[in-house]
Amino acid sequence: MTPCHHPDNRDLDDWALYGPKNPEISQLVDQLAFAHGLRVKEIEDFILQALKNRLGEEEARQKA
Repeated sequence: MTPCHHPDNRDLDDWALYGPKNPEISQLVDQLAFAHGLRVKEIEDFILQALKNRLGEEEARQKA
């Protein structure tokens, strides 16, 4: 569940069920999988690490 005060609250709640709204994300995932042979786990690991990196940057910015 997401905080009620976020402007994208509904989209964030639907993320797990429907995925991202931006079709380019799905297209890039398809390219990585079908054209380059990456497995879903590899793609998810990459996305997860990118999100963790961004979260770390945002948290460091708040502390500064």
